[in-house]
Amino acid sequence: RLFCQMILQILQAAGCLLLMASLYRLLLAPLAHLPGPKLCAITRLPLMYREFTGGRRMWIHQLHMRYGPVVRVAPDEVSFATREAAKEIYTSGGSGYDKSSFYSLFGNFGAS
Repeated sequence: RLFCQMILQILQAAGCLLLMASLYRLLLAPLAHLPGPKLCAITRLPLMYREFTGGRRMWIHQLHMRYGPVVRVAPDEVSFATREAAKEIYTSGGSGYDKSSFYSLFGNFGAS
């Protein structure tokens, strides 16, 4: 009986931590103000599912069609769909950090 009570207390504590983490990610995190599905703000499971099933690109495109050019796709990941964002993200532009040759393919999209 004592063992069952201890297990129940551990599960309750874990549930409280999960609830607090979820509320933080939804309401207080630095990315909380960005649009996107609420589930994506709590967990990266929807993104991982789309990644493993090969539907990530189309899913993110659909999110951009629904929410606009900036979408939160995971608690710590944001997708941008503008030329300006691609240029800022994928070019050095005086940031002091050189990009590898991989990023030269983005020159096709107007980034230099």
